[in-house]
Amino acid sequence: MNHGSISVLAAVASVIVLGAQTPAANSLAAARMQEEVASLAAAGMEGRGNGSKGLANATDYLERYYRTLGIKTERQTYPFLTGVEVKAGKALLGKGDGQQPPLQWGKDVEAYSFSGNGTFIAKALVFAGYGIQVGDYNDFNGLDIDGKVVIIGRELPEILAYASLSAQEKSLRGRLRRFETARIAGLILMEEGDTARPLKLIPELSTFPFPVVSMAARVLEPVCGDLKERLKIIRESGHPQSQDFVWAPWSFMGLTLELERKIADVPNLIATIPGRDRKLKAEVIVLGAHMDHLGRGERHSLGGESAKGQFYAGADDNASGTAMLMELGRQLKSSKPRRTILLAHFSGEEEGMLGSAHWIKHPTVPIQNVKAMLNFDMVGRMDPKTPNMQLGGLGAPKAALERVKSLAPANLAVGSIEGTAAGSSDHLSFVLAKIPTFFFFTGLHADYHKPSDTADKINGAGMALVANYGRAVALDLANAGQPPAFDPETAKLSTGKGMGDVKVRFGVIPDYAEHADGFHINGAMPGSSAEALGLKSGDVIVMFAARPVKTIYDYMDALTVGKAGESVTVKWLREGKPMEGQAVLKAR
Repeated sequence: MNHGSISVLAAVASVIVLGAQTPAANSLAAARMQEEVASLAAAGMEGRGNGSKGLANATDYLERYYRTLGIKTERQTYPFLTGVEVKAGKALLGKGDGQQPPLQWGKDVEAYSFSGNGTFIAKALVFAGYGIQVGDYNDFNGLDIDGKVVIIGRELPEILAYASLSAQEKSLRGRLRRFETARIAGLILMEEGDTARPLKLIPELSTFPFPVVSMAARVLEPVCGDLKERLKIIRESGHPQSQDFVWAPWSFMGLTLELERKIADVPNLIATIPGRDRKLKAEVIVLGAHMDHLGRGERHSLGGESAKGQFYAGADDNASGTAMLMELGRQLKSSKPRRTILLAHFSGEEEGMLGSAHWIKHPTVPIQNVKAMLNFDMVGRMDPKTPNMQLGGLGAPKAALERVKSLAPANLAVGSIEGTAAGSSDHLSFVLAKIPTFFFFTGLHADYHKPSDTADKINGAGMALVANYGRAVALDLANAGQPPAFDPETAKLSTGKGMGDVKVRFGVIPDYAEHADGFHINGAMPGSSAEALGLKSGDVIVMFAARPVKTIYDYMDALTVGKAGESVTVKWLREGKPMEGQAVLKAR
């Protein structure tokens, strides 16, 4: 058989080296991994949230483990926004010649994490409905908002007038983007309840150049007399009811707001098993698994209200993959592979594959020497009654994928991962660097991103089966005469379902970290319009189809109005230099 162009001698050698472990060895491996998952998912690890002490504890734990095995490690870090706090916050409202007592910060008014800082004494208030401007419906018609504080309702009512709006147009992101270039003093997102929304980190929205605050409607009503009535008319009639308060009578706001953004250094940990072959040891096979999880579920939680304040153990996601890498390190060290094997424990995966993207940009070995990547993410919940797992092969030649499938233990059924799930973990960062990847995954379950993803539900025997398989694949690649070449055809990622109103595709790979200068990308998908345009990792898109772009959500907004076959202008920065080109959008 051939693995790209695996030599017959290497294939024969691999059969000898890769024979399945004995039942006793599998049993010991299962017990070790079960114990490691329990340690990584313990309360002391605090859910391994990015930027948390728990993730630092987990990294230290892994470093000590590899030290006991005599495996050298290297730690790298990158900055990550962990939170936002109000350093100074004061606000008051007034009407005519009088003003009310200062508002109670945290109850009457609260900042949004994407707010800018600012101070002003008396700026006129403007009501702009729900901030919608689509077709004939225009909440801004006749309004002068320059230099004023704009009020919009945060939560859109369920009325017929808004039924035809796209999900992007209804979303708060879609409505807020209209203000990005506005010359306003500030923005109030009005709650129709009794209290302002609490301050919480929302990194999906980039920082605005003016203050953005939450305020309860009851607080605004004394100075905006007919506000309640006009909200009622909007809900009942479906017609805009905007009005500039400066005329009837003058209503104003004073504000001082200063936010402090907290940045933490988040770690990746790389362990190295040197190759034994004098000619091949410079070449590298990467085995990866993300070690981060959700902390206390501040973001990305599916646990609901009852889960608030609990720590998220993340036993399967991804203490299981982390423990499997630890076990593979133990086994592979004594196997003396021809090529070097890196065991890469990434952080930031839950926030958009930040750690693996950072490693690709700042590799600890020459990136051209990396010949393949195996990724282990959620490999701990195999059904003991029907042992099976899913295998992805983005960027791997079909012959190589078939070769890898042929190495599976006889008692393990291996299926394929299709659609967007095929690129939903750290291996995608390697695909963008044109490196073949293999993704090991035992499937989603009802405990995904909930506190109930605990160590007692892990199937240790199933993990041993996957580890046995992963070891066989790793050594087959490390010992092959010729590793598989990158295949751009298999690297094409189907977008699948769940993209809402987007009917076209462009093909950039997002960098999910927060940036102030635009939408950063980690590369372009092979065969995409973005690749044809020449976009590369590190580029910063600032304009797409005549729309300014600061975040991935601005980019998605622009895609929602795109049509297949349409030529659009794209503007981007490359190392600070402005660039521009035309791209033809393709149908999804």
